[in-house]
Amino acid sequence: MARWDDRLGADDTGLNSPNGYKKEDDGPQIGEVTVSISEVHEAARNSMDFLAALAMPLIFKYFFPKVYQAVWKWLLSYVHRSRDFSQLALGLPRGFAKTSVIKLFVLYCILFTSRKFILICCENQTKGNGVLSDIMDMLEESNIIKIFGNWKIGAETDRQDVKKFGFRGRNIVLMASTVQTVRGINLKNARPDIMIFDDIQSRADAESEIISKQIETDMIGTAMKAKSPEGCLFVFIGNMYPTKWSILRKLKTNPNWMKFIAGGILEDGTSLWEDLQPISQLIKEYENDLAMGRPEIFHAEVLNDENATVNNLLQIDKIPPYNIPDDEPHQGNFIIIDPASGRADGDSVTIGYAEVHQGVPAAKEINEGRFSPGQCIEVALEMALRRNCRLIAIESNSYQYTLGYWFNYITAQRGIIGIECVELYSGVNSKNARILTMFKQLLAGEIKYHPRVAPQVHLQITTFNPIKRDNTDGILDFLTYMPKVIELYSEFILANLTIEMQEFAAIEIGGVETTSCF
Repeated sequence: MARWDDRLGADDTGLNSPNGYKKEDDGPQIGEVTVSISEVHEAARNSMDFLAALAMPLIFKYFFPKVYQAVWKWLLSYVHRSRDFSQLALGLPRGFAKTSVIKLFVLYCILFTSRKFILICCENQTKGNGVLSDIMDMLEESNIIKIFGNWKIGAETDRQDVKKFGFRGRNIVLMASTVQTVRGINLKNARPDIMIFDDIQSRADAESEIISKQIETDMIGTAMKAKSPEGCLFVFIGNMYPTKWSILRKLKTNPNWMKFIAGGILEDGTSLWEDLQPISQLIKEYENDLAMGRPEIFHAEVLNDENATVNNLLQIDKIPPYNIPDDEPHQGNFIIIDPASGRADGDSVTIGYAEVHQGVPAAKEINEGRFSPGQCIEVALEMALRRNCRLIAIESNSYQYTLGYWFNYITAQRGIIGIECVELYSGVNSKNARILTMFKQLLAGEIKYHPRVAPQVHLQITTFNPIKRDNTDGILDFLTYMPKVIELYSEFILANLTIEMQEFAAIEIGGVETTSCF
């Protein structure tokens, strides 16, 4: 007999749910079901979600997203190695349950590995004791006791900072500490074979070169030197700080550490974990940090961007405010498509809609996604028909000119008449040079963007690094092209036009992840 949240059930774990479980308003229903202990044992071993639901039935709300599943497999690929001294740096954003992942990982190590001594180092002893307490709560969950046994039967030491007990056929030590206080540690004639450094550096620490260097020295010279000679897995988990003394930032460039670092907003504009931190919520948080004059905090601690303080070329608060009434008729409108490279893992496509007001182009809608060429054309057509827009300009460097051919082919096939598809070329200037020029145009009020798309624009402005060639800058490139479209194709930019259709069925875009503000 086992007890767990009935959303998993005895026969269907629901682990393949693409969107994750969402807790109902009245909370999860807990009940008793009859199951095979061996089946539950194997399900917990093989599924991060199942183990979390089993050990935390009242806390577990959402299935872990794909990135977390990849992190889990990455961690487990190292923990079963013998006489190994691998060093792993895991960077997850603030507020994305990174410590919960580590607690679950420790539970897994107790239940399913031969590891005997797990040392957890935190910023201070109080935080370390709290992490240890939560792990013991999972061990004491009735589901775990019924399936794996009661750790207290073999308990020898039960302090806030140290737990020593016989369990699962071996003597186990769990210890919480700081990196400064573990020199020469040896309990039960053993030294740590797993060391976890969980947020050992605070933001205040990261702003001090002296304190940060001392933490690094204590981690490397005190804690890590106390390892078991038979092997020890080192796991550093934390997030970036907007200073050059951020430890995660240094580990990212250290070739001796294996890294897995993810930001809270993915390249395609979606949230790393939509159920836990929806993209709309993250954008509001960013806008608040921006309004407070500290956008670098969001970029470092939520986006894990080590270059958070690089771009000081454009102060967003110096950009003239958007002052065009929503009901003001426009003088013309157009759509720009900035295609991806065409590879399956290529950059996102940016499709932007702009209007002309008193001769000034204003971005009103931006849609980004990893579209196939066919999906890209469908998204742009839907936008053009909805916005009553006649002109679609496509960046046509390299192979991308072929998109125009297929655009004309599809519109003719569907009997859509009146939409002009034209080509745009970047010219001799590099993309970064064009973007730097566009920044000056923003400050001069020669380019505008609607407040609804401001979060998307600001996000790319503040992460833009002019010395890098691989910036995420599709939206910025869209803005650079707006004046050029007016210059080259003014005859097609007409207000109040009519698009004729001989035969047209509503365009449906299925199975495509997009981010759109309009």
